[in-house]
Amino acid sequence: MARAIGYVRVSTDKQLDNTSIEKQKEEIEKYCKNNQITLVHIYDEGAYSAENIRDRKQFKQMYNHAFDKEENIDYVVAFKSDRISRDNLDALYIYKRLTEANKHLICIADNIDTRDRNAKLLYQFMSLVAELERDTIKFRTSTGMEKNYEKGNFNGGRVYGYYTENKELKMDANEAKVVKYIFKKYAIDQWGYRKIAANLNEQGFRTRLGKFWSITAVRTILNNRIYIGEVKWRGNYRKGKHIRIIDDILWNKTQKMLQIKSYLPRKLHPGTYPLSGLIKCPECDSPMVQGNSGKKYKYYQCNRNKSSGRSACHSNLVAKEYAEQYVFNHFFNTLKTLNLTSPIINSTVSTISSEVEPIEDKIIMMKKNLQHLSRKKSKIISWTSEGTLDEETFRQEMKIIQQEESEQTQFLDVLEAQLKQRKKPNLCENIAMAVNEIESFFAIMADEDKKKILHSFIDSINVNPGNSTKERTIKEIKFKFDLRHISQLYQSAS
Repeated sequence: MARAIGYVRVSTDKQLDNTSIEKQKEEIEKYCKNNQITLVHIYDEGAYSAENIRDRKQFKQMYNHAFDKEENIDYVVAFKSDRISRDNLDALYIYKRLTEANKHLICIADNIDTRDRNAKLLYQFMSLVAELERDTIKFRTSTGMEKNYEKGNFNGGRVYGYYTENKELKMDANEAKVVKYIFKKYAIDQWGYRKIAANLNEQGFRTRLGKFWSITAVRTILNNRIYIGEVKWRGNYRKGKHIRIIDDILWNKTQKMLQIKSYLPRKLHPGTYPLSGLIKCPECDSPMVQGNSGKKYKYYQCNRNKSSGRSACHSNLVAKEYAEQYVFNHFFNTLKTLNLTSPIINSTVSTISSEVEPIEDKIIMMKKNLQHLSRKKSKIISWTSEGTLDEETFRQEMKIIQQEESEQTQFLDVLEAQLKQRKKPNLCENIAMAVNEIESFFAIMADEDKKKILHSFIDSINVNPGNSTKERTIKEIKFKFDLRHISQLYQSAS
């Protein structure tokens, strides 16, 4: 008996009372029963657009199920062809893949059954009609929204401080107080994003979605012109019909403060944090990131705490030096147990032979860059002594140059170390030594390369809960795959 899978979808919630999900399922079940086809499963996408298939999870599961050899699926059944796709190229691709695999597509309402040779022409015609309908709907929607904007009306969406009633934007008095509080704390009291977010969370306030306030949420509000009575359409603004929450004086003061702070150098914490994002908070399981550390003591800190304050989660600090030493040692010892010498030699030889820009040329270029920065630094010192630059500008410019110099010097050191390794006479012996002495080679890598390597292998690092940093120790290191499979793979390939 033939086997089939079904697929149902509606484009929007407004369609639910038209050709509903239930109606589509009913028609698919009835068709299969009348044609003596075993219906294995119906994939229900719910209310989702058919503009592309990449974001439709149920469709992708259905598609993979159809080509699973063990399942022996003969038919894919949908109520209409536009339920599969409203994109003509996507629709034809799906048709081609199914028919090439000796499988068939049935669209009940369109009377399409690809067992019929003439069905291809009908299916192609219906997919073109569906794409035309989609483009027409998009054009009408876009035109309507533009006209709505020209009238000063809000085009929809969630905005903290307002709610919609009969398609009109109405002010929420309680939320408006919070919006004013954010603007005043930033512009007048000169609080930072994090301090404002943490303070709101401690007072028990939450965002429209019921989440903790974060740095991003506060920044978004401070930059939203809807609070001064304007509406937006495709990057343009005009006066809206809704009541403004923020007056011009407070808005202008806020924008001036935002502009001033945008010129300030970003706060740099000493050191690098290669385990950021990998270590998980023992309390809320969110990623742990670079903590607010000093020169002497450095920590990884719960990102939720750092962004939203202690109401969202505790800092749960993990000592940076301890965590990295533990993870590095575990990582190195694990790699040493694998037979990686041969595959690394093959990969290295291949990389060297295919190198586009020789290391020597890169080193020359880096040295020229450093000379250029040195000359630039001399000019700034000269301009300052002549009174052309003020002291504040001088400090800012020098900080930028010094940071560039540091990055370029670090990169140059890495390149020279690589060149030194390449010029050694016996490459194979050197690589074998590198595998055995991986700690030394890891130490000379650029910080960004170290982070990439760790994030390529490690999925997550779990931490034991505790009341102090001494108690918060590494519990488990989870790799993205079974590392033993690497050596097995190369052994089978060689």
